[in-house]
Amino acid sequence: MHTRIRAWAQLVRVPNTLTACADVLAGFSIAVGPWFASDGIAVSLLLMCSASVCFYWAGMVLNDVHDIEADRIQRRKGPLVDGRIDIQTAAIAGWMLLFTGILLAGVSSYLLPDPSNASTRNPSKWLVVGIGSLLAMVIAAYDSRLKATIFGPLLMGMCRGLNLLLGISLGWCLFWPSDSDWIVIAVAVFGHVGFVMGITLAARRESLVDQSSTRLAIAWMISVLGIVAISVCPLWARGPLWARDRALRLDPRSLYPILIGLLMVPWLRRAVLSVRDPGVRTLIPAIKQAILSIIFLDAAIALQFAGSTPGMIVCGLAIPTLTLARVFRMT
Repeated sequence: MHTRIRAWAQLVRVPNTLTACADVLAGFSIAVGPWFASDGIAVSLLLMCSASVCFYWAGMVLNDVHDIEADRIQRRKGPLVDGRIDIQTAAIAGWMLLFTGILLAGVSSYLLPDPSNASTRNPSKWLVVGIGSLLAMVIAAYDSRLKATIFGPLLMGMCRGLNLLLGISLGWCLFWPSDSDWIVIAVAVFGHVGFVMGITLAARRESLVDQSSTRLAIAWMISVLGIVAISVCPLWARGPLWARDRALRLDPRSLYPILIGLLMVPWLRRAVLSVRDPGVRTLIPAIKQAILSIIFLDAAIALQFAGSTPGMIVCGLAIPTLTLARVFRMT
């Protein structure tokens, strides 16, 4: 039993799981503001985080199912390649996880309390189910023949952006965004799409001994553009919606971008090294650092939009992530 659990943990890339939860919490923070002391949202947030985990695990499982022949040719290690998990069983599990994610997302929205402000425009809670369904479709599209095309990195970036939007849409059930909030949301989602799109492009041929410096440079520049978008998204945080104790925690023109920059220095150093000395030895650490950095980016967003306690909660997800990364592979 222990061996089988370990095999499934390897298949779903269990160390990366909590990066998905971080996206949901960051998105909810953007939409709602301070939420830690709010009544009636804890269960909904836990269910939405669980939905996000299901989507992430589904993507990892279906990815390896799709890549099984290539992995066998390249002799990559994995529970599908060495037969510890049956391919058909993995495929069924992947699709079941997708549908479970949609179900949990819908349930999470319906368990939220009704908005206290009767004048608030509350969109249909089916919108949450719609975004969850869209995320499931994009995951399925990535884990198909489209993965090997030029659309592959974009689709993966869209998965991360829609995951952030899951948390945001849950917040929409409480507060419908003002005109200025739409800009904040769009820029934050664009930032997540760009950052992960760059990571995916860089990791596309991670198993090759010889790497292309040009491809890596382009990939990391796309990721940098995503980081820039995340660092400037609070600049548009204006309007009456922010009067409800949603004042920004850091100056959006100075301190917040500086915080983002400082958090990304470890990854940027590894990224530059992978371009200067391209190869598996330098690329894999850069990819792992980039994946871990998603938690810190989301923690900074939660801190900025929701306060110190939500920021610390998201940042704390890095501890189990680093612990699990010592035992299981991240890529």
